[in-house]
Amino acid sequence: MSIFTIFLKKKKNLFNTNTIKKVLIIRNDCIGDMIVTTPFIRYLADKGYEVYISSRKSSLEIIDNNPHITGRFSYNDKSFGELINSLKMVRKHEFDLAIDARFHRRLDLKHLLFCCFVRSTHLLSYNKSNIKSFNISLPYYHPENHVTNQLKYYLTYLNIKYSSFNYEIFIDSVKEKNVDIFITNNIKPQNKFVVINPYGSSNYRCLSERQIKMLCDLLKNFHQEYKIILIGQGEKFDKLFISDCIKFQSPTISDVIPLIKKADLVISVDTSIVHIASAFSTKCISIYMEPPPPDSNSLKSVYSRELSNYKYLQQDLFLDKKYIKKHSPNLNLKVNSHIWSPNDINGKQIVFYVNSMEKIDPDNLIRSISKYI
Repeated sequence: MSIFTIFLKKKKNLFNTNTIKKVLIIRNDCIGDMIVTTPFIRYLADKGYEVYISSRKSSLEIIDNNPHITGRFSYNDKSFGELINSLKMVRKHEFDLAIDARFHRRLDLKHLLFCCFVRSTHLLSYNKSNIKSFNISLPYYHPENHVTNQLKYYLTYLNIKYSSFNYEIFIDSVKEKNVDIFITNNIKPQNKFVVINPYGSSNYRCLSERQIKMLCDLLKNFHQEYKIILIGQGEKFDKLFISDCIKFQSPTISDVIPLIKKADLVISVDTSIVHIASAFSTKCISIYMEPPPPDSNSLKSVYSRELSNYKYLQQDLFLDKKYIKKHSPNLNLKVNSHIWSPNDINGKQIVFYVNSMEKIDPDNLIRSISKYI
């Protein structure tokens, strides 16, 4: 892996914000990441920059109709050939500044390769002092700070003033009309409705069928003013049936956005839905997980955690060894429930220390949720 630190040339141009006109934000990740980036995009555009975005196809849907964006590129790394094709499309343009906006410190060699070969006068990132292609590496080791603080740090470096950091999503009018029809056909005018998203992007982030039924029973028995709408995708969702609940079919994330906006309450295990709710200040109860401490009576558990910590340390050193050796920053792992917490006064967060949503005691889950309804 040292090939990156040895052979890639360091950009030697002096950085001057007055020369910046065309900016590429390199996201290359998921839906929630894009949502929290929307205020950052807005401030760059308000400064007068032409703003381009690179990311995965699903997350690019979030910026459909966004007036602050000049252009966008679809990133695909499923194979080396597709990665090269993604890079070829971006390299048709030359940028004054490319910003690696990934939030985590984990090493992703494909993403790193992509960043290094973008045609840009300046390449900016966090914690990349060991990678020559990044001529601007800002130190950022705050494992408990909200994710938006990292983007604010970039703005400060670029001498861009900011105030509100509210997310913004621009809804497609056709999809909003489809949701209006769905609400008219399924929900009486006097009813409120709650949207429940019981499934995350991975199996360990999904509620069990029992947990889902108990949650629906809580609402049906004690909060009858709410009509229950279930959202999701995939085989689990297709097989799910709970009486007196309505399933909303949403082929893409953009189909469900108007529903989240119009809901009276959202309950979700998935951070992308939580951030959509935050964008519209919809009341939301979010269910988060943090890994439990290792079992001191289990050598396997202890060694597994130590191995994981060692792996992350090596990744940090690979990317930012020069800074780490000189300044000894806080290398603790990030606390996801802090970093990805709702960025809105109407967002309520419940955190469980488990390795899987299904391991949450159902009674404890229902008690915790009922406090915020």
